[in-house]
Amino acid sequence: MIDVELDIGLPWGSCNFGQSEVEKAVDAAVRFAAIPELADPIVPMSVSVKLSDDAEVHALNREWREKDKPTNVLSFPMLDDDEIDALLDGTYNAPEIMLGDIILAYETCAAEAEEKQISVADHATHLVVHGMLHLLGHDHVDDEEAEAMEALEVKALASMGLHNPYDA
Repeated sequence: MIDVELDIGLPWGSCNFGQSEVEKAVDAAVRFAAIPELADPIVPMSVSVKLSDDAEVHALNREWREKDKPTNVLSFPMLDDDEIDALLDGTYNAPEIMLGDIILAYETCAAEAEEKQISVADHATHLVVHGMLHLLGHDHVDDEEAEAMEALEVKALASMGLHNPYDA
């Protein structure tokens, strides 16, 4: 099991989304990312998740992605593709592994949840799954990658009893 280091910012206090929900989302992403080696890792592994606000995510998005606006979730992987491959084939040598950071923006997440007519907690669960898949090397740069990543998200969410977020 991957250790989840969670930092909950003030706006998130009232939406029933905390440590347990984040851990379940991380575990579901790992199960459906087809990386069984991570389900029971040999060395300690961790991920950092911060539940923040639009202002912080906006600043990070501007600094790291050169996009001057907030977004719902950002992921900052600590491992590159070669390191993930080495991790999977057992040649990655480290006493512990930090997979990366995920940060969610409350106001954007809440607005999207309202638009989709779902709870903030359900939408945040989807965003943690999405962010975790990015940390595990998945992306949605082109249509084929996007379809594959979305399929993993849908399966992970269904395993938790949540709807398909891509249904119109």
